[in-house]
Amino acid sequence: MYGELVSWQRCAGCGAEAELPGDETAGVAVPCPDCTGSMTEEFSWDAVAA
Repeated sequence: MYGELVSWQRCAGCGAEAELPGDETAGVAVPCPDCTGSMTEEFSWDAVAA
């Protein structure tokens, strides 16, 4: 499973969506798996409830 931070990302080019581990993608340009665009973070949240 993911770490504590989860990031929801979307591609501006084709609209593909992905839920990614936020602690691994923070500050990194994530390539879109469906086109040549880049994913951008829509929002993030803590996966572990306190």
